Amino acid sequence: MKHIIILAIAATALTACNAANRPGRGELFMSEADIAAKDDAICRSYGAEPGTPEYVQCRGTQDQRRDAAQAPRRSG
Repeated sequence: MKHIIILAIAATALTACNAANRPGRGELFMSEADIAAKDDAICRSYGAEPGTPEYVQCRGTQDQRRDAAQAPRRSG
């Protein structure tokens, strides 16, 4: 029983971490600067350095994902 509780807590924590790193998640009350810093951290974690084409593409992808995540809320 103790192992099940530990697994449930770990699964919840990992789900929260994953959701926090995806664009559009947990950003409702974030400032534009905080969102930009989050996107920067995501792209750097992929190994993209600012000023490179990979970084620019990554930042564009973050914007597209955020727009896609927010689209259902805007139309509903």
